[in-house]
Amino acid sequence: MRNWARSPLSCIGERTLPNTKPVEPLTDPADLEEFRQTLETKRRELLSLYAHDVRMGQEANDESADDSVDRANNSFSRELMFSLSDSERQMLILVEEAIDRIGKEEYGHCTHCGRQIGLARLKAVPWARYCIDCQESEERGVLER
Repeated sequence: MRNWARSPLSCIGERTLPNTKPVEPLTDPADLEEFRQTLETKRRELLSLYAHDVRMGQEANDESADDSVDRANNSFSRELMFSLSDSERQMLILVEEAIDRIGKEEYGHCTHCGRQIGLARLKAVPWARYCIDCQESEERGVLER
């Protein structure tokens, strides 16, 4: 039986998993510049998608529909476009926050606990704001704010 009282604790007080690999930190300035460029590209892409969705939503007009089924279809399409816009807007916020953290020299550190976010995680999700432990807690709804 494992003695959890002597186990190392993660940044939020939970037990760490045995055999957890150490986090490779972001130390190379060239990597940081690459992340900045990736984030700026993603930002431009999201702004373009958002503008397109807004235009499409404005073009879907109920008055051109002949009957209630057509109007309902148009309404559903417009709601779908705006919901996509909402998710794009949330992603844009995360990307812009990551760009701001680069400027403040805070990029690569968890915004909750301050620990370094692993290079592999940043390569997979450049806008990551939490280390893996805090992200898992956020997804379970137990991250203390």
